Amino acid sequence: MRKIPLILLVLFGLSFTMQAQGYSSRAEKQYVSIGIKGGLNFPRMLYMQNSALSSLPQEPWKLTPMGGLFVEIPVGSALIIAPEVVYVQRGLETTYEHVSGMTVHYSMNVSYADFRLPFELRFNIVPAFQPYLVVGGEAGMRLFGQIHLDRTAPAEFNQTIDVGDANMSLIHAGVLAGVGIRSRVNFGDFGMVFKLSATYHQGVLDTYSQREKEGDVPALNVNAYQMTGSRLPRGLEVCLGIAIPLEPRQDDACASFGNDRRWFKHSRRSSFGF
Repeated sequence: MRKIPLILLVLFGLSFTMQAQGYSSRAEKQYVSIGIKGGLNFPRMLYMQNSALSSLPQEPWKLTPMGGLFVEIPVGSALIIAPEVVYVQRGLETTYEHVSGMTVHYSMNVSYADFRLPFELRFNIVPAFQPYLVVGGEAGMRLFGQIHLDRTAPAEFNQTIDVGDANMSLIHAGVLAGVGIRSRVNFGDFGMVFKLSATYHQGVLDTYSQREKEGDVPALNVNAYQMTGSRLPRGLEVCLGIAIPLEPRQDDACASFGNDRRWFKHSRRSSFGF
């Protein structure tokens, strides 16, 4: 983990050096780019209209992986649409002391497949340093996951169950906002784009399942867990993306062929004396 900031600094330092050598003061041309991204999510849950659950101390440094594919589509000199398909884990982790004296540990890890539609407002300072703001929406589908509960005496208990329709809604929807830095690096005629971003995500649909609300299945928690209000996922994502611009080739085959023909004629005359 400590090596990641150093690697990022090296990448962006390299990009500044290469851009200074390979770019003039004119604005960078905009091209569609395709890429991959990956990073970490800091997931939590927001409990609405339920003071007992909202007061539970959630683990702030719980980390889950995320990653996916994205496309950058320029719609102007500064505005970019960047649709993406992402795998992400949501949930929470809490440990607290119950009034009875027992220690309770509860964790939820749920995997989702998301489709996101972010809009990026880019500040084109230089190709090697392009800060941007991002806002957008997301919709996803629950894939799989687990809920774990364990507690100490006087009511010892330890159980792990799979997440399904009985305890988690199938569809997720939310909004996102954040900041990022985009850097264009040229390796000769080949270009790459590096993106480092931090985005906050807030769910807007209740994740309690209909069966939980109707009382068909028991909620997996202790005393304080009450099926009132709503449970909304949220989280902070930090990720690195790498993309390749779909640029047209810069070389002119006809011009190259013409130069080759002139060189051939000159060589033939030199070889045969005419």
